[in-house]
Amino acid sequence: MKIPSGKRRHAALAIGIAVGLGALWSGLSSSSSSPASVAAAGAQAAHPGATGAAPAPAGRMLPVALNAFAQPRNDAQAKLGGQLLQALQAAEAAAAAPGASAVAAGAVRAGGSAGAAAPSVAVQIAALVQAGVPAKLREDNRVSVHIDLAATPEQIERPGVLARLGGELAGSLQRAGIRAQQIAGSAVLDASVPLDRMEWVAAQALVARVDLKTLPNFAQAAPAPVATQGAAASEVQRLHDLGLNGEGITVAVIDGFDDTDGEVAALQAAGEWPDADRLILRRDAAGAFGADDSSHGNAVLEIAYDLAPQASFIAYDTSDNNDWAAAVRHAANLDANNVAQGRPRAQVITASLGFENGSIGDGSGRLGFLKGLYDAIRAARANGVVVLNAAGNEALKHWGGASNVDANGFQRWNAAGETYNLLNNGQCFPVAGNYSLSASLFWNDWAGGANAANLTDQDYGLHLYRRGNPNAQGVASWVLVGSVDARQNGGAGQEPVERFNYTPPANQATRECGNRGAVYAVRVSRNTAGANNNLQLFANWGIGRSVPERSLSFPADTADVLTIAALNVGDSALENYSSRGPALAAGGALPGNGADNNPKPNAASFANVDTVSYGPGEFNGTSSATPHVAGLAALVLQRQIELAQGDAQDGQDPPDVQDTAAKRLALANATRDSLQQVGRTGGNDLGAVGHDGSCGYGRVRFHANSDACFTAAAYRDNVIDFLQEQLTAQERQIRVDQNQATCESRQ
Repeated sequence: MKIPSGKRRHAALAIGIAVGLGALWSGLSSSSSSPASVAAAGAQAAHPGATGAAPAPAGRMLPVALNAFAQPRNDAQAKLGGQLLQALQAAEAAAAAPGASAVAAGAVRAGGSAGAAAPSVAVQIAALVQAGVPAKLREDNRVSVHIDLAATPEQIERPGVLARLGGELAGSLQRAGIRAQQIAGSAVLDASVPLDRMEWVAAQALVARVDLKTLPNFAQAAPAPVATQGAAASEVQRLHDLGLNGEGITVAVIDGFDDTDGEVAALQAAGEWPDADRLILRRDAAGAFGADDSSHGNAVLEIAYDLAPQASFIAYDTSDNNDWAAAVRHAANLDANNVAQGRPRAQVITASLGFENGSIGDGSGRLGFLKGLYDAIRAARANGVVVLNAAGNEALKHWGGASNVDANGFQRWNAAGETYNLLNNGQCFPVAGNYSLSASLFWNDWAGGANAANLTDQDYGLHLYRRGNPNAQGVASWVLVGSVDARQNGGAGQEPVERFNYTPPANQATRECGNRGAVYAVRVSRNTAGANNNLQLFANWGIGRSVPERSLSFPADTADVLTIAALNVGDSALENYSSRGPALAAGGALPGNGADNNPKPNAASFANVDTVSYGPGEFNGTSSATPHVAGLAALVLQRQIELAQGDAQDGQDPPDVQDTAAKRLALANATRDSLQQVGRTGGNDLGAVGHDGSCGYGRVRFHANSDACFTAAAYRDNVIDFLQEQLTAQERQIRVDQNQATCESRQ
């Protein structure tokens, strides 16, 4: 049965598989359409603002050349991210051009001088469009940004001090008419800033950097009532035969949803979502639930419901990391300071989302704009919630390794000494359209940590090149498009991060690509002599010299989540895009060869399955794999609760085994343990023997002795202590050994 509107949209290219634009380009090349028909330059038309200024028409170009990688002209501009700086300088240049329209009355220019002529709203909008700032981050001339606090690690680790500094800056901005609020637990503010006030904001003493707001990616890898094939592949019927169906368990799904054309009601009518008595729809961001038109979360919830058909669900429609953290706190029943207020509203939380930057990569989450999210997840687990997260689909879009530069100071990507790493796997990339190239680089020079005196002062630069003459060799064949090089000189609030987002203009086309595109590559320069760091590079399309290891998205690196890899549902083969472990060592260093106390991923499940929201076989990626395990986790937790309650006496209610956080945590840990035990046994260990960085502990497919695995976990994790009958340590160990032997017996 189809959703009425027939929409089965892929809301994002995702943390996804590097399908490269190769397939897309092939379609364009064979088409008779003009390049403009692929995607109009400048994206969509802007809306009139409250000022009444005329909107900039779609595709409008400013009367000045836009410097794709602008260079700062003063200290304040040095704090602005690349696209913000590009747009700011282009708007100022346009306003200064002869005959240009500007607004002077009472305006405050970027530099802060009252009364100086500022670019009109229309000019600012045009500059933002031309700089490639996504429409989702624009509201007329206002831009959604992250503002990093100029705070030391010691201040960040003291919640009261961090809240005071964030409140001070937010108050200052609000008094100046700028919408701003601190992200709970992070040294970052969310703000909406007019382009002509951007430099003034950056000039504030408490500001370390201003950049475009980073949004989470969906961990989905591609574009009659149905049931996911993952249910049969998981052999969930074995649990259903035990009477396990999710009853009494609530699953929180944190994602983006679509209800723009009655999709929720249609899914319920088709039996694909639970009825209203077992479903809560929640959205903390502005707008109605499902207003963002993303069917991704619809499909995720379909899968979890297929596995746990009697569970209750809370669907959290989120748009950024702040929403995500708020959803975790609400589901886990935490206050704004992550203090538990009683039993969680949901016992299982699943998120098929992730970020390519915003944290260290060592699982600690102690710095970066995602700190508040990590803190909320940690507190949720402590309150007894089983939290799951997609591993990400970054394996083919990631390179990681030690700094190793050539004589000119450029990073060598392989043993052959290549310093150009091809984007989009070296295939032609369309120009003059809506398609962007983005890359982020970070390295292990975070302030504080194990070495409290450490400052971020190891400097690297990130550079984008276009292949100019395909017949030339070496450096001569590449033309520098632009560079990003934020300050890393030990200043407060600085981070070892460089990133860019670039939409190639029409004049970038080369003959090699039929004058409709170009081939691009990135280089990394080491700007601090002798610096020796672990570098992590991510791109939004496949990169030529990729390193699948250590490619986990965030927050999949934390020990507080069960991190799920993706398998093809047909043959259980690991999907090549599925992000790999291990997590990085402390501070973001390369992990060593010793014991791993944070094994990642934790388990693997199924992709390429049927859903109503996407169609037959279309829902894939670790986005698909994760809700399979979430639904199964609800069933296993139901079983752990039954084991803990034991057989109640006639006429008596079973003991309340969830009345304290300690008991809930033991049940959650036993559930995690059970899922990993199943992965290790019954022929489910698919990779190297034991845990490996590809499939984790193995495939979550239930076998004939699975219930013995659950029972072993119940005794091992002291869940059984909740019974009125108390056991000695020796008696408990005997039960563990007996059930573990059965769990591991040949199937």
